[in-house]
Amino acid sequence: MTDLCHALSLPLTQTGHFDMLLTVKAYDIIFDVAIGYYGLFRSSQAKSLGISSSAILSLAKRGRLTRVAYGLYRIDKYVPQPDGLDAYAIAVARIGEDAYLWGPSVLQAHRLCPTDPAKIYVATPARFRGTIPEGIILKGRVKASEISFVGGIRAQSVGKAIVSSQHILMFNRLLDAVDAAKSQGLLSEQEAHNTLKELYKND
Repeated sequence: MTDLCHALSLPLTQTGHFDMLLTVKAYDIIFDVAIGYYGLFRSSQAKSLGISSSAILSLAKRGRLTRVAYGLYRIDKYVPQPDGLDAYAIAVARIGEDAYLWGPSVLQAHRLCPTDPAKIYVATPARFRGTIPEGIILKGRVKASEISFVGGIRAQSVGKAIVSSQHILMFNRLLDAVDAAKSQGLLSEQEAHNTLKELYKND
């Protein structure tokens, strides 16, 4: 709170109008952070930003923040992105800070091959203690390796995602995904070769 007080150049002894200004300032800070990641903000980010938990609760009560899950909020002025990746960002955020898109969902996010849109595959190296949200297929305690990003969302690398999707998606679709990834520059010739080698070895 003192950080925000200094930022506003206001004494701590003021109340009422000061509290309102403090909440407005808190929202401005949250907005600047959340707008860069699908409108999402974690309450765990608040402390490092000098925002009190009471300010977050006040903003949620006033409708400026919408609670998505425990400790996860979305700003009210956010407009969903036309790339359709919002659902993936929310799914990963709901599982935890170390979570990432996995397997078929990585391929769908990159538009490499069609998958079931009702299922979002998310993996995490940590233990997830909550109730798994509907529509999320969780791969728990999976060691994170070769993590990349799609639309700013943590995700399995394309090659690993294709191999992980084996026995979930049809083999021909995975072969098409390799070709599409190579044509889009997501896989080099060598990476595509290695991915195909893994697919045929596991088939």
